[in-house]
Amino acid sequence: MSARPRLQPRRPGASLLIVEDDPDGRAALERLLRFAGYIVTSCANGGEALAQLRGGMKLPDLILLDLMMPVMDGTAFRAEQKRDLALAAIPVVVVSAQGDLRATVDADAYLHKPLEFDSLVATIDRMLPERPGGVAQASVDD
Repeated sequence: MSARPRLQPRRPGASLLIVEDDPDGRAALERLLRFAGYIVTSCANGGEALAQLRGGMKLPDLILLDLMMPVMDGTAFRAEQKRDLALAAIPVVVVSAQGDLRATVDADAYLHKPLEFDSLVATIDRMLPERPGGVAQASVDD
């Protein structure tokens, strides 16, 4: 029996901000993405995320955004993010169990829960902006 190949991110060290209200789901996603080589920060809702983003933290390369959250949901967060010139260019991947995500919120990519790890990493890597002088390529380890 051979081991299943594991997708390696083409941008290990890229920074991600997870905005997810479910503490267990948020913790699991953090562990998986750190294991994949990303630098991960997380928040429990859109209001908390905006406070962190505007509070002097190093801006992330990408935001993973849940839609259904208390305090400030993903749709309200995304609208506020797009109005803020300092934050508007950060790509957003919406991650939700809701039905038609495209009709709900404007984002750079959409993933439905439950998440499939390889698809998540591939989507993150596809959405990450290229770094100057960097070579982006996906590889598969045996």
